[in-house]
Amino acid sequence: MSESDDVLGKVDALLARHRAARGGVQPEPPADFPVLTEIVDTPRTPGTILTDAELARLEQELRLQLLELLGGELERMVEARVHARIEGKVREIMSHTGRELEAEVRRAVREALADVINAEIARLRGS
Repeated sequence: MSESDDVLGKVDALLARHRAARGGVQPEPPADFPVLTEIVDTPRTPGTILTDAELARLEQELRLQLLELLGGELERMVEARVHARIEGKVREIMSHTGRELEAEVRRAVREALADVINAEIARLRGS
């Protein structure tokens, strides 16, 4: 169908509605004809003042939306920072524990060696 045929069809439909309106019979609008069937509240204008309850509800909604949008990224950031701090602390604790353990082992070896030497001296003196 060409554009001129479409325009002519629309003109014919318009004239038919006009003729029917003169005769007292109102024709049904075509299926794609927009009809307003519901009443919609007008949105608030930028100058409208919100109540404290409305502001609190809006704040809560915004927080939830931000958490939903940024939650995964925040988790990754916190995990990276905590991991870095924990890694440093674990390394520090392990180093300190290693030094203490080494000192304890040296002390135990010295004491055991001193006991063995004293026992050998006592054995040699007794013979």
